Amino acid sequence: MSPKKNSKGIIEAAGAVILKGEKRNLRIAVIHRPHRSDWSFPKGKIDFPETKAAAAVREVFEETGLRITLHQPLPEQNYVFDGADKTVYYWRARLISDDPFVPNDEADELVWLSPSQAIEKLTYDVDKDLVEHVLNSEDSSPLILMRHAEAEKRADWSNRYQGNPPSDNFRPLTQTGLTQSILISETLNAFGITKIISSDSTRCISTVTPFAASIEAPVEAHQTLSELGWSTNNLPGLRIVFEAATDPESLVICAHRPSLPLLAEEIAQAFDIKHIDGSLQPGSLIIIHRNLKRNSVIAVERIIVNSDF
Repeated sequence: MSPKKNSKGIIEAAGAVILKGEKRNLRIAVIHRPHRSDWSFPKGKIDFPETKAAAAVREVFEETGLRITLHQPLPEQNYVFDGADKTVYYWRARLISDDPFVPNDEADELVWLSPSQAIEKLTYDVDKDLVEHVLNSEDSSPLILMRHAEAEKRADWSNRYQGNPPSDNFRPLTQTGLTQSILISETLNAFGITKIISSDSTRCISTVTPFAASIEAPVEAHQTLSELGWSTNNLPGLRIVFEAATDPESLVICAHRPSLPLLAEEIAQAFDIKHIDGSLQPGSLIIIHRNLKRNSVIAVERIIVNSDF
């Protein structure tokens, strides 16, 4: 994989503002980059076709050896660097493994600083602004609503069986869909997902299986979330998702295009917010960042898992 400009000719990168501790003991990780002679946050270019969230976690680990979980998204940075337009995506992140830092070519120092110390140490004003945003943001518990990865077209599925195919529930993923499922697994890991709810359709189960295997977790499969179950009676599926909305675990729900708009609205209703757009292309995700103590939604972001391989 190699860095690539997006469709607008912009180089994209991703990183994180990593936190540990609370309140007066809150500390922020700041690194020194020897090749730039500056102090900043760990970040790096997105390697096509990985998602921006997966890139943020990977870059943090490569530069610092720290393992993190992403929380609330922070404002993106847009600027010109070496004559090229660049966008950097950031998240508030929490340290989950405090391994010793080993100096490397990308970062030769890592220090944990209070917010005021970080503002004083950081080289760039845009990074100082991120610290201010961190102080006005909060940790979040993700609920991810996802459409299954790219599946074989219905016409192709029917033709394979001379017009008499098995149940549509068994229609499989394409090779592109299988590749998407790996990228999805990396993205779900980035947000620390621990619980998996899915339609029992083969294309949904295949989408979440790589992730389930990576964390050694079961898949809670529901016939009521399949297209057939949904078209027969959507109330059981809506009830599952309404209850999941306030589940304390970080979780993902994998479903189908016809049901996603209503499932998104069910989540919005659970938090008494006006609307969540549930339209998704195959393999893409809506990350709903929740504050369960206040029964509120902090932020909603969308991540497209690119299928143009």
